[in-house]
Amino acid sequence: MDNAAKLSVIRARTRRRFVFTLITLLLYFSFILNWTASGDSLAGRLGMSHVTGSLLMFAVLIVTFILLELVFLLLNRATTRSGEEP
Repeated sequence: MDNAAKLSVIRARTRRRFVFTLITLLLYFSFILNWTASGDSLAGRLGMSHVTGSLLMFAVLIVTFILLELVFLLLNRATTRSGEEP
């Protein structure tokens, strides 16, 4: 693989990482809803449990971050197998 091809692979991976990072940051900033008027509904309990919407949102965000990283790693592995790298 020549230098131009390696540079192309590096650029593609960097763009992909920036997209995943942007999605992650947007999801982090969505947690700000807990302190705004738009997120007032998150403060209430869910049914008769002690779990609030805010706590549920926090748990869902953690699982989403883990799944996003898994997708990123799987895409990275798939492109490596398909011939992007030697």
